[in-house]
Amino acid sequence: MAPAFRIGLYAFPQVAPYAAMLDVARRAEGLGFDSLWVADETPIAYPGTIGFEAFTSLGALARDTTRIMLGTLVTPVVLRHPLLTAMAAATVDQASGGRFILGMGVGGVPADNAGVGEPNRPAAELVERLDEQLDTIDRLLRGETVTREGGFYPTRDAVVERPVQEPRPALLVAAQGRRSLEVAARRADIWNSTGGQPIVGDPVTRAEALAVTRRHCDILGEACAAIGRDPATIRRSLFAWRSGAYASIDAVEEWVGQYRELGFEDFIFIWPGEPAKDAVVEHVASDIAPRFRVG
Repeated sequence: MAPAFRIGLYAFPQVAPYAAMLDVARRAEGLGFDSLWVADETPIAYPGTIGFEAFTSLGALARDTTRIMLGTLVTPVVLRHPLLTAMAAATVDQASGGRFILGMGVGGVPADNAGVGEPNRPAAELVERLDEQLDTIDRLLRGETVTREGGFYPTRDAVVERPVQEPRPALLVAAQGRRSLEVAARRADIWNSTGGQPIVGDPVTRAEALAVTRRHCDILGEACAAIGRDPATIRRSLFAWRSGAYASIDAVEEWVGQYRELGFEDFIFIWPGEPAKDAVVEHVASDIAPRFRVG
């Protein structure tokens, strides 16, 4: 059986005025996209491309849209205590009537760290922080009162308002390395991959990216087996970062087909903001998505 097929749009850059972001959101909803995602980074990290805070933006979009799911891609561990993240998630979920997905990752962009007065931290520590944050947020969003004496994020008698979704909004975990994939195996409802393309540095060929992604799929499967979890219970989400998919309609269809063979169900495209590439992304919603949804 072929995996399900959902399409998302990444509203980046999320710059002022808000009306421009709202226009993208409404276009995405009108075209039939299933989800809309915003970056949770600081303008220090991405000057000229990020002007608005993610959860505030999503709270506004929750009231200005009606159907589309809303999410962060992704919330890094360096910016907030998990209690504040859980409060924000519950707020957006209530404001949207249950249309929120919390995407989280290690983050660690040096400029983000500097902007909030945090030192650069080793990658292994960031993964441990992500694991702890996800544990706390999961419990809070399920209605537990949480006390944690030790760890990176101690808290006492923490509780948040219940979200609309039961048992809580989905947790998406962005993971591209072995240790973060192990966290995804434990904590994620959705695993998000960049499809084997590095976040920074030179992009790799499609064949190389597919090989990396296959290896990540294997690692996720091994990590699930180690804890007795069925990997099929984790949705696979692909972010079209450096994918080359926007070159043409045929390129999109080929890219989607190759990753669907690896079990990916959710495909998140960046809104290009260029007429020719915009037309390709619109074609995803009007032609490719309906065919894959019934195929």
